[in-house]
Amino acid sequence: MPNRPSGEYATVEELSAAITGMTKAELLRLYKKGEIYKLGTEFADGMELLNEAVKRALIGTSGERRGSERGRPWPKSVDIVAFLMECMRSVADGSMNSVNQQVARKAEALVDEEGEANPHLAEHDGYHSSVEDDLIEQEQALARQAKAAADVAVIDKHFANDQEVLGVLEGEKDELPVAEVREIFGMSQTAYDSARRRLRRNADQLFPGRKK
Repeated sequence: MPNRPSGEYATVEELSAAITGMTKAELLRLYKKGEIYKLGTEFADGMELLNEAVKRALIGTSGERRGSERGRPWPKSVDIVAFLMECMRSVADGSMNSVNQQVARKAEALVDEEGEANPHLAEHDGYHSSVEDDLIEQEQALARQAKAAADVAVIDKHFANDQEVLGVLEGEKDELPVAEVREIFGMSQTAYDSARRRLRRNADQLFPGRKK
């Protein structure tokens, strides 16, 4: 098991206790968020995605990697609901961007509702992107994703010890109402506003010259 600062991350027992101790309201919130995240993924519903996130959390917390599955340990300073939401988002992103899902979505676009080839797409005078165009588009998309991921890594590292700012970031990524973000992360309105100011001020320093 990887060496981690003692007490910073939960044990399997602590994680299990936190999960089983969640209220019905918290589980419902996670399920609803899963229903949003599962769109375009391999997951049938929000509960299936939540179960996968819990499994990944347990794998990460135990430190026992299973095949190619990636785990994610729970830092106890982070609210369990916020942690699982982030796990679901990460799992969903991985599924949505997988090659299999990209192929599946393209295949769905090529057939009509009864499973027959779409005649409009099959017309010779219709537009068909070339393999070269597809590769260029994919490379550009990957470059944008890599740049965004690099930016997120910089921000996450900079604010690693500022849970309030991380909460604001999480809420903005998920387009959550301010009241819900405050409830999830236990922030007052004053604390939330202060965290937003810290985020903007530091973002200007981290990415000078960026358009707002």
